[in-house]
Amino acid sequence: MKIKLSHLFTTGAMVTGLLAATSCSKSKTTANSGPVLPAEAIRSTTINGGNIKGVMLTDSTYTVNGDVTVLKGDTLMVQPGATINVPGNHAFYIQGTFLSLGTPSQPIVFTAPVAQPGQWGGFQADSCQGFTAYWTKILWAGGPDSSGGTRETISISVPIPVDIEDCWFVGGQDNGIGISATATVKVLRNSFYGGGTTDGEAIDFHSGVTGVVAYNVIWGQAGSAVKVFTSSTIQNPQTDVEVYNNTCVDNGFRRGAAEPGRGVLVDAFSQARVYNNLLVNNYWSLDVTQTADIVHTVYNNNFFFVTVDSLLVFQYPAGEAGTPQSGDIIGQTLATSTNPNFVNYTPPPNPLARIIPSAFDFHLQSGSPALGKGYTGSVTGLPAGVPALSGDIGAYVSDTSSGKGNRHAPGY
Repeated sequence: MKIKLSHLFTTGAMVTGLLAATSCSKSKTTANSGPVLPAEAIRSTTINGGNIKGVMLTDSTYTVNGDVTVLKGDTLMVQPGATINVPGNHAFYIQGTFLSLGTPSQPIVFTAPVAQPGQWGGFQADSCQGFTAYWTKILWAGGPDSSGGTRETISISVPIPVDIEDCWFVGGQDNGIGISATATVKVLRNSFYGGGTTDGEAIDFHSGVTGVVAYNVIWGQAGSAVKVFTSSTIQNPQTDVEVYNNTCVDNGFRRGAAEPGRGVLVDAFSQARVYNNLLVNNYWSLDVTQTADIVHTVYNNNFFFVTVDSLLVFQYPAGEAGTPQSGDIIGQTLATSTNPNFVNYTPPPNPLARIIPSAFDFHLQSGSPALGKGYTGSVTGLPAGVPALSGDIGAYVSDTSSGKGNRHAPGY
C-alpha cells in the first residue's frame, strides 16, 4: 500500500525528515555511520505525557506514562514494528494528524502490561485532522474517562478522511471505532475480538458518515458488530454505508435482551447496501429497522446460521423491515444442515466471553456453501482503491486479488 507523504504532512521539511534510510558510507573516523534517523524522530523511549509530534521509530519500544496530545497542525507518525506500551489509564488525544503505518511483516502494537480489557484510554480523536492506521494492533483500550465511563478505542467526531485497514482491535471497553460526523471512511480487513462490556459496537457510525465496511472479522462484541445510524431526530446529513463481506460471530449478548446486539444494524434514517455478510450465532443477525431509509437500503446474499434454535426468530425480527431475499442462505439446526463450515468453531456462543478461543478459525473449508454464493454486482460510491465485492460470502474468501479478503491469521 503506497502513501504519498507529501499529501500527509504540512511542511516539506517534515517530509524530508521522515524519510529514514540506512547509511553505510565511510569517513576518516568511522567505518559505519549507523542509521540515519528522521529529523523529527522521537528519540526518548519514555514519554511522560504532554504534547507530542514527530516519528516513533521502526522496531523501537516506547512507554507512555501520561496523556499525550497531538496538537492541531502537528503530525504523529508511527513506523513499522514500533511497540507502544501504556501502563496506566492514559490516552492519545489527536487534534492534528495521526499515522500508524505498520506492515504485514512489521505490525505496530499499542498495548498495556496487563492483558485485560480497559487498561488505557485509546485514541480520543474527536477534533483530529486526519486518522490513518494500517497493520496496527490496538489491545486492551477503553479505560474510563474522568466521569468513570468507558471510552471508545477510536473516537472521531469531525468530517475528515478516516482510513483503518488490516488492524486488530482486542479487549476494548466500548465501541471499537466510533465516528459521529460527515467523515469519509474506509474500514477494511480488520479483526475485532471481545470488545465492549455491557455496551459498545465494534463499528458504530452516526451523523452522516459515508464509506465502506468490508472484509472485517468481528467476534464477541457486546453490542452490534456493525451499526449504521444517522440520528433519532435529524434525517440529514444521512449516514450512507456499504457493508459487505464481513464475518460476524457471537455478537450482541452482553448487552442483554432489552437491547440485544446485531450482526448488522441499519437504523434511524440511515441507508446501507448489505451484501455477502456471514452472520453466525449473533443475538440478532440482520436488523433493518422501521426507522431506517428502507427505500434506499438493499440487502442480499447474506448467510445466516444459528446453532441455538431460539436465535432463529431474531434473524428477521417480527414487525421490522426485513424478510429473506433470493440470494440469502438460511441455516439452522432443526430446519436444515446448511453450515458455513468454518475451519474451527465451537458453538454455542458464551455471552460473557471476552477472549477469543485460540482454536477458532473462521476461514472456510473447501466445499463450504458460502463459497461462490456472493453478490458480485456493483454498489454505489466505492472510493478509489477499495476492493470490490467477492464472489464468496464472508471475510475470508478464495479470491484474494485486488485487496479482497481479510489477511489475518486466526487470533492476534
